[in-house]
Amino acid sequence: MTKRVKLLFENDYENGEREVIDKLIQLQEALMFKNIEKLDKLFDDSFVLIRGSGRKESKEEFLTDIQDDVLHYRESKIEVPSIKVSDEKASIITVVDLRTCLLGVQSIWNLDSKFTLKKIDGDWYFVKWDTSYTPKEHE
Repeated sequence: MTKRVKLLFENDYENGEREVIDKLIQLQEALMFKNIEKLDKLFDDSFVLIRGSGRKESKEEFLTDIQDDVLHYRESKIEVPSIKVSDEKASIITVVDLRTCLLGVQSIWNLDSKFTLKKIDGDWYFVKWDTSYTPKEHE
């Protein structure tokens, strides 16, 4: 199966919204191709992944799972995102559909997701990916 990221929306964002949606696309592409170096650069050192179960993983734990092939992503679909951007903080609320192979078992996960980013020295970094998030308005 070809690894790819599909956008289920018109990608016509501008300015700050364009910057953060591009980061989300880069994140999904890096996951598909197991580009640990790129992922490391996209995540702030304080990055945390909150799984649907509520379990939290640090940046290091998440990258190790990908590198060790515990998590193998094959396809990503990003549904219509809601984006909020301020000077130094941004959030994206969306559903990410991931076709995965987890410990040899193929699955499709429909992850209600809230991504939180912060701007450092003019660039955006992910600080949190919350897949336990119930879609609602930005806080």
